Amino acid sequence: MPKKIKNVFYKNLTFEKILQAHNRARKNKAYKNEVIRYELNLENNLINLLRNLKENTYKLGKYYSFRVYEPKERIIQALPYKDRIVHQWYVEEFIKPYIVPKFINTSFACLSNKGTHKAVETVQKQMRIMKRNNGDFWILKCDIQKFFYNINPFILYNILKKYIADPQVLNLTRILIFKEPLDKNQIGIPIGYSN
Repeated sequence: MPKKIKNVFYKNLTFEKILQAHNRARKNKAYKNEVIRYELNLENNLINLLRNLKENTYKLGKYYSFRVYEPKERIIQALPYKDRIVHQWYVEEFIKPYIVPKFINTSFACLSNKGTHKAVETVQKQMRIMKRNNGDFWILKCDIQKFFYNINPFILYNILKKYIADPQVLNLTRILIFKEPLDKNQIGIPIGYSN
């Protein structure tokens, strides 16, 4: 596995891969109005998206906010559908093959062949080992309040720069992380945050 992402942007920028990203983005959302409208002219929409990415004219759409109440009340910020396709493509082509292998082996959230059930199995296994070796023990369950809302995007970008040498991937990373116009005091990435 290479240490840095190099010379792969255009190689991974194909109609087939953008179509696969669309199929992942529409999963469980095929009947949403936004997805239906996008699919009415799917081929042209994907070709335009592909062209914008190739010509470095891609711009992130405007976030819209909505509330969810499970498991607690939160405000979620979402992008237009075309941008969710780009996110799917970016994660599948660059984050999963190059960045995810660098994670510690007890990272579980949203990772292939991991997830909640695998995390529970691992915790239970560790609890059995702890009980066998040390007897009684305590477990601290905690949550980082407003986690995404408090991420410093400049720090995140600088961490990712250590692994990305491809200028096109780096440019897209910047577009996906920072709000426009750029604010030097920006804190948080608009994935979702609690009230």
